[in-house]
Amino acid sequence: MSLNTKVILSFLAGTFSAMLAWVVIDFNGVCSLPAETAAGSFAELFKEQAFVGAVFGIFVGLAIGLVNGASSGSAKVVRRDAAWGAAVGLAGGLLGLFFGQMFFGSLYKKPAEVLPFAPLGPFLFVWDVLIRAIGWALIGLFLGLVQGLPSHSRKAARHGAVGGFIGGLLGGTLFEIVPYILPPGTKNPSVVSRGISMTVTGASIGFFIGLVETLLKQAWIRVVSGRNEGKEYIISKARTTIGRDELSDVGLFGDRSIAPLHAVVELQDGRHALRDAGSPLGTKLNGQKVTEHVLRDGDLIEIGSMRLEFHEKATASAVPKPAEPAPKPPVQIPTVEGICPFCGGRKDPNTGACACTIAGQPSAAPSWSPGPAPVSPSVGSGPRLIGTSGQYAGQLFPLRASGPTSIGRETGRDILLVMDTTVSRKHARVENEGGTFVVYDEGSSNGTTVNGVRITRQPLAPGDVVQFGSSAFRFEQ
Repeated sequence: MSLNTKVILSFLAGTFSAMLAWVVIDFNGVCSLPAETAAGSFAELFKEQAFVGAVFGIFVGLAIGLVNGASSGSAKVVRRDAAWGAAVGLAGGLLGLFFGQMFFGSLYKKPAEVLPFAPLGPFLFVWDVLIRAIGWALIGLFLGLVQGLPSHSRKAARHGAVGGFIGGLLGGTLFEIVPYILPPGTKNPSVVSRGISMTVTGASIGFFIGLVETLLKQAWIRVVSGRNEGKEYIISKARTTIGRDELSDVGLFGDRSIAPLHAVVELQDGRHALRDAGSPLGTKLNGQKVTEHVLRDGDLIEIGSMRLEFHEKATASAVPKPAEPAPKPPVQIPTVEGICPFCGGRKDPNTGACACTIAGQPSAAPSWSPGPAPVSPSVGSGPRLIGTSGQYAGQLFPLRASGPTSIGRETGRDILLVMDTTVSRKHARVENEGGTFVVYDEGSSNGTTVNGVRITRQPLAPGDVVQFGSSAFRFEQ
């Protein structure tokens, strides 16, 4: 799944798991104290809050762990991350509310005893909100650790903890606010306010855990061709493993030619380097087989039938864009008096004719103009597309004389453009309709253009330039 999808799923997982936790908490008779009371002993308050924290932490931690594991595509990782999520959620729920209630139980509605100079009135309400939010922020902090603890990534755990703390702090604030905004006459206001507050808290924790992880990412890998196309993996460790093993950081499944540990991405002096792990098939980078190479933003990694695109914020703006090639100067033919500029032989001193004169007529210098080199008849004839720019410049692709010629990145297309990641899997087709070749766009993401104009259907004439993604071709017939 993409990182944006993961943020949305984390939000939904936090929302519904917190809602389920509220059902378990408020409909079993354990949570009997009203949300707004400070009555009873500290032991009674802690007993209730420990139960609330434990149930909430287990449910939300389990849900976030499931989402985190599901993003890998491995059932083993799903089980691992779910177990970690439940365990860390339980610990976070107990410890978070324990420390929170140490403050809450001793300071709740007693600001004057702690700060003798503190005023009453509005400050009292703000004080109550702050103290209540501390415990839930600590729970969120613990839940955020699930992002990195199972995979032993300190950076991912740190980012998750920051997101969880922010989400818990915002959601926990509602515990003091909601009772004041409920409509008068609400039945069981303490239960309703707890339900609303817990649900929003879970949603906030899930959302900010995913959001902070996405915003703070420095490097990531995106699958652009093969199984799970579009899936993204954040690189947050000093050594990121790539392969067919279920516990690989970047799991590539479905291709038996890929080794369990095929390659690794290692952090070296602040840069990321790709290293083949001794795989039988080898690893390619931008079409070339490599053993080890420093990566730059936009590099294409080929492993078996899978193609991965590397992205890195540090080099995204530093990598120069390909410059337009300088136009070639017109060909200048040297001229020497009495010498034919074409065959190098001497001209007839009387007529000025040369041995290479055609049909008895004196040779004349042809007009030269730079342009595309002609395609040799030995390369192919008949309807065809000839690459003029992009990764397929100079290559020739024949078109079917009858029936459609399919074009795209998906295996099985007649014209397979796997090296151009701006081309869709099913991008376009060309058909012969009564002797006229017609190009159709098949709903591609980046569209199809003919002579610079975006089209959905367009008859082609010899010399027309057709572009799919960033690859342009000249149509010849």
